[in-house]
Amino acid sequence: MGILSKIFGSKKVVEKEVAEKKVLEIYSPIDGDVVSLSEVPDEAFACKAIGDGVAIIPSGEMIYSPMDTEDMSIFETNHAVSFESKEGLELIVHFGVDTVNLKGKGFERIGTEGSAKTGDKLVKYDLEYLKTNAKSVKTPVIISNMELVEEIERVSGKVKAGDLLMRVKMK
Repeated sequence: MGILSKIFGSKKVVEKEVAEKKVLEIYSPIDGDVVSLSEVPDEAFACKAIGDGVAIIPSGEMIYSPMDTEDMSIFETNHAVSFESKEGLELIVHFGVDTVNLKGKGFERIGTEGSAKTGDKLVKYDLEYLKTNAKSVKTPVIISNMELVEEIERVSGKVKAGDLLMRVKMK
């Protein structure tokens, strides 16, 4: 091993680190069943106008952080949470359809804006109230800046909060 390798590390290690940084893992923010975005009864989500990802039919009562981030925001009505990874990936968890019209009813903010770690509790929701009062409880989990994404690998079936939901290969 030469002196430069000792100082800077081997080229193979550097290449491996770069390759690992290009794949981000997104974890499920809620318990439920993963379905295609095309099943969300809102054209903006179903046709992927806002972004790409998955939807989850919820079965739990809490929205958790799906990633580590220094930039997390909870919408004023608590129905949606946005995240930005250190790599610049923008993710939105939007609970249900037309839930903004409930003006926060059925949601209770638990987390604080700013940084969040994977699995942090963010918003508690009343699933029964929302099933009765929202157009749909199908919850899109979408990447809004797809220009940074080369490929998304999605899971299917039942998930628990914290289970792997998507692997995102960055460009």
